[in-house]
Amino acid sequence: MLWARLQVGLRTTVGYDINGVNPGLERSRGVLRVMRIVQLSTMAGYYGGEVCVAALARGLAARGHEVSLVTRPHSALADRLEGGPVQIRRRSLVGWWEPWGVASLAAWLRRSGAEILHTHLPRDHYLAACATLGTPVVNVGTRHQLHCFRHRPLKRPFLGRLSAMVAVSNAVARGLKRQDVLDPRRVVVIPNGVEDAAAGAAPIDLRRLAGVSAEAPVVGAVGRLCPSKGLEVLLRAAAILRPHHPELRILLVGDAPRGSGHAAELSRLAAKLGLGGAVVFCGYVPEAERGMADLDVLAVCSAAEPCGLVSLEAMTRGVPVVATTTGGSPELVRDGREGYLVNPGDPTALAARLDRLLRDPELRSELGRRGQERVRRHFALAGMLDATEDLYHRLLGIRSVSRSSGECAAPWSRKR
Repeated sequence: MLWARLQVGLRTTVGYDINGVNPGLERSRGVLRVMRIVQLSTMAGYYGGEVCVAALARGLAARGHEVSLVTRPHSALADRLEGGPVQIRRRSLVGWWEPWGVASLAAWLRRSGAEILHTHLPRDHYLAACATLGTPVVNVGTRHQLHCFRHRPLKRPFLGRLSAMVAVSNAVARGLKRQDVLDPRRVVVIPNGVEDAAAGAAPIDLRRLAGVSAEAPVVGAVGRLCPSKGLEVLLRAAAILRPHHPELRILLVGDAPRGSGHAAELSRLAAKLGLGGAVVFCGYVPEAERGMADLDVLAVCSAAEPCGLVSLEAMTRGVPVVATTTGGSPELVRDGREGYLVNPGDPTALAARLDRLLRDPELRSELGRRGQERVRRHFALAGMLDATEDLYHRLLGIRSVSRSSGECAAPWSRKR
């Protein structure tokens, strides 16, 4: 019965179209009944994916649902949500091959009366597939990555137990369908959503933390310091810009994966390019999005971003973005509208776009204003919560109810 309902509900692509239009964003909907929802993440650190999980868990709990978060004992995500409306369950989870952890999770899911188990990491999809065997719990996954699944024949049986796989962008959805790891009708597109900056916590003074003056032109890159982020391209672009902007500062906000040595490689490259003190390694900054407004421009130089949460965080604070033409970034930033798009690996093109923005404060302000409006209209946190709630409703056979009219609303119906 459940799969029959899912087939009806997912015959059409769900979520938003290639221009970022979220069909459910403008509707105000309520909850027919409380759902028991479990978010599961075995990630120890706190990065973009965990920011999304935290926002989703908090938002669903604020809407009146019973939300639990299952993590490993040492979890930065659990630490951040501790003491709030989300119930934290720390468990000794290793993987699907470890029978004690799987059995313990399965027993807890039965006792808790959980209806939805939502996982966000590939290893957690496999863990959930085993732990929910013989239970009525509905499995939902989210794919936050663009890279391909390895050993696909071995993983299809696990992924086949997902009632739906959420893709955070159309680019991610296309990749999933090409890989043929699960029924394409189960792929649901729900983009990341961010809270309006005015409604969030107080801003932090990122320039003060970095030791940068208020007058210096600043280009920032926020995220892990790893090769896929293309930060060497940003440094080479900075070397092109430096003669024209002698006070330029490049803020690299984030840490490197333990043992990778990539931060040292970037430091050596900066010295080789003669950038001297122009590059500031800020390290990991908790809630770095609160300091985004201190940037003149955000540079996203990744070979391919799945969705680009950091771009949305900058846009909602009125900061223009220069991103690459690959992955999910073009679904967020339209070239010449909210920022600029350049081909990955092209420091000359990146330098040209940064130079134009750094020379023109009025242009930065206009693109920043457009970015704020685009996020409000198409990538707000409320829209992500609406679409996720609708997905859960559909899988459980529940219909949404409009708060304003009290009438049943068909989930994902497109407003024309």
